Amino acid sequence: MKRRLLYKNKFRSKKGMTLVEILVGVAIIVIVFASTLGALVNGYSTTLYNSDHNKEDLLNSSVNEIIFNTFKCMQITDTEEAVDVIDQIDAIQSSGDLSGDDYATALIVAINNNVDGAVFVPPEYSGGEYKPAFVDDVIFQYTIVPDVSPVLEDPTPGTDDYNKITGFRILTSFETAKGTSVSESFIPYTG
Repeated sequence: MKRRLLYKNKFRSKKGMTLVEILVGVAIIVIVFASTLGALVNGYSTTLYNSDHNKEDLLNSSVNEIIFNTFKCMQITDTEEAVDVIDQIDAIQSSGDLSGDDYATALIVAINNNVDGAVFVPPEYSGGEYKPAFVDDVIFQYTIVPDVSPVLEDPTPGTDDYNKITGFRILTSFETAKGTSVSESFIPYTG
């Protein structure tokens, strides 16, 4: 009977919580909050990275498609014609005069309408070949490298024959949250 009264009085006690109980409760809440906050920050940074990566993919594919379609319409047959077009693009980009009615002007206008601030960087010529060139501190840039010949192996086993296709390389460079991302496409000459 005494035991029952003791328990009864304990439940009806107006003492409240002890300091130790409060500290344990606060510690549990802080641990749960800290782990939840860490997961939220990690999820947010992953979302930003994925968004930036998707934007880069969209811009690169858009620019590659514009250049591909323009050069396909131009029916460029050799490196000499390709270099002339690249020089035209460079001259128009440098002068800022977009009043022409040629393919080079159309290409620059179409790219600038899709990617604000896109910069064309002409390829470098050294050692008898063209090499891609990019500049620092430009968020989105592209270059067109002529006279590229990827070697494709003949699918016939036991032969040493190779097929050579000559054309352009389109390289686009986009600055993302994780660094520079470069995409590449190949366009064969029509001749």
